[in-house]
Amino acid sequence: MAQNPIRKGLKVQVEIDTGSVIGSRSRIDCYIIEPDLDRLTVSFPESAEELIPYLSEGSEIKAFIYTFTGIVIIDSIVYDAPFDGRMVIEFNEEHQIIQRRKYLRMPYITDLYLQLEEGNLRTDTIDVGGGGVRFVCEKHFSNEMKVKAQLRINKFEPMVKVDGIILKKNFYKPNEYVLEFMQITETDRDKVVKKCIELEREQNKTN
Repeated sequence: MAQNPIRKGLKVQVEIDTGSVIGSRSRIDCYIIEPDLDRLTVSFPESAEELIPYLSEGSEIKAFIYTFTGIVIIDSIVYDAPFDGRMVIEFNEEHQIIQRRKYLRMPYITDLYLQLEEGNLRTDTIDVGGGGVRFVCEKHFSNEMKVKAQLRINKFEPMVKVDGIILKKNFYKPNEYVLEFMQITETDRDKVVKKCIELEREQNKTN
């Protein structure tokens, strides 16, 4: 790959076949500790210890890696079984698929500024993700309206700038809309995805 999207710190969902004992398939939330050309060392949570018997060396698994360009899905095998909070999986790049329009989304209330003909409109997000944000606003927007916007990810840092379209996806909530990113720099998308990973880790600590 010219630019490998798999990096340290990204979220990985490891999917395993557990048969009929627990359910047909189970997913474990891990994070990349060390990426290599054909292997990944990932964290292994204590909460998933009951699934260790399904993760012996050579076991076939599927890995969903939440990268900055979308979800990379890889058919993999367990190279080193879980031990001391770590696990190593091995994969073949020929068996990967990138779903570019799917991203990790997390609840997050922050400033969103929409640049409208009558001036800037400030509103609040409900959740954020690498592909867009959900927000609330009393103003009525037509479906698929094109807008420029600025999104505050972290205090005291420059805001993320995007071109997007406003979509109406939940008609039971009249003041709720989705801003889907159509143009955003890789650097700005990285900021959004990193924030989502940070929020998820904080959420996992409190659960």
